[in-house]
Amino acid sequence: MATRLLVLAILGLAYGSPAFPLHTEGRYIVDSNGNRVKLTCTNWSGAAQKDGVVGGLQHNSANGIAGLLRGLGFNCVRLPFSVWMVIRDPAIPEERQEKLLAMDPEFKGRHALGILDAVIEACASNGLMVILDNHMSDGDWCCTDFDQNGLWYNKRWSKADWLTAHDIMADRYKEQPWVVGQELRNEVRDSEVNNGLWKIPTWGGGGDNDWHAAATEAGNRVLAKNPNLLIMVGGIAYQRDLTGVYRLPVHLNVPDRVVYAAHCYSWTYPGQSTSYEELKSVLGRDWGYIVTPGRSFTAPVWVNEFGTFHDCRKHTCEKWWPDFLRYLSEGDFDWAIWRADGTNSRNSKQKEGNEERYGILDKSWTKPAFHSEMLHAVQTIMAPKHGPGVAPNHCKSGCSDAWDPKWPNGRKGASACSVCIRNYHCRAKMTPQAWCQGHFAQAYCGQTCCMASFISVDTCSGSASWRSDELGSGPEAPDFNMTQDTAPAEGNDLIV
Repeated sequence: MATRLLVLAILGLAYGSPAFPLHTEGRYIVDSNGNRVKLTCTNWSGAAQKDGVVGGLQHNSANGIAGLLRGLGFNCVRLPFSVWMVIRDPAIPEERQEKLLAMDPEFKGRHALGILDAVIEACASNGLMVILDNHMSDGDWCCTDFDQNGLWYNKRWSKADWLTAHDIMADRYKEQPWVVGQELRNEVRDSEVNNGLWKIPTWGGGGDNDWHAAATEAGNRVLAKNPNLLIMVGGIAYQRDLTGVYRLPVHLNVPDRVVYAAHCYSWTYPGQSTSYEELKSVLGRDWGYIVTPGRSFTAPVWVNEFGTFHDCRKHTCEKWWPDFLRYLSEGDFDWAIWRADGTNSRNSKQKEGNEERYGILDKSWTKPAFHSEMLHAVQTIMAPKHGPGVAPNHCKSGCSDAWDPKWPNGRKGASACSVCIRNYHCRAKMTPQAWCQGHFAQAYCGQTCCMASFISVDTCSGSASWRSDELGSGPEAPDFNMTQDTAPAEGNDLIV
């Protein structure tokens, strides 16, 4: 508990409730007092899959998981659901109840929505905001081009069913203030919808595949049930492409409710250069531009899926991962990492119960995975940098990243510092906070440490007087090669 409280103190977080309801103000999400609320979330999956139940309840109670996530610094969870789960509200078969609900035996006998009610209550009791995400139509794993779930309808579940599911969810939780938003659909994409019939979604233009029109209709339906909700609207092309917002933003009947949602993984841009500037350019083109102040399209962007292996021993941790986190930090975006889960739920793509290698939590669901490496990495982007009610951050003008480690990949300055603050081995196994308290990091990676809110601008000023020969040698180049004891096993459990 002491460690969790220390994390919260460093990040400037508290268990207190924001002043609900939330709304948008330009590029920010703010509370009813007009103060910024930065969403620093994780995904807690399972309810959109074959059992319709969130993962982990056979290892830890809903209250235990919610309290753990809040104590680690997250202030909200994205809870995926399927149209099937909501409309059918399936009972949990007796033979599955112990396997799924061992740590919450009082949930046995409840249907899927009753269990979700209890999970949301546990989140609220622990100060975790909830955003409900329509992840799938069918109850299963997402996503492929051929799973027939790329659009908001298929041959089993119509557009009307999709709208009804949103009506049900908005109405069901309208008295729960900690449910702050509803995401209309996950990863809209080109999709087979019926025995080889192929459909391509568009942003505008009319017709059955116009995602802008469908999202507008669904958003207004949700707000008719609960006008206090934020409405999360994802892009097309697996939630990568929000370029259509530039000319055709989503306007709803209740103003100041739209938040755009984007996804990014290491494979999102195949063949992309490993330079930070090129990554910044494509992200800015696809969705980063939306937070530009004072434009007709200006709105918050919630990056609600990104992630990598939690042991950070893959090539992504050397290149894409630190660069992407740097982009989120510099843009001060709202976000939700994929995912909290320590093990896999039952679905057609993964082996149930296997360790989730992208998980924040380990397979016991009671503590962070792999020396807290992924947790520590995202803690570097939790603190808000600016916005209404946020003290101004002067890191860029008052601190610098002067480090040139002469690594073979040529990274230096912020590109090197961003790697080290987010790599367990480069930091000599110290936490990012402890590493930033050292004289070397303060002198040569001061801006990166300041942007993570681990040191102040005043610390940077003091470190400038230290001579390099007083600081000792810098960290060695981190080893990103897979080793036998850390290499993930091959198999479907690695599909993300």
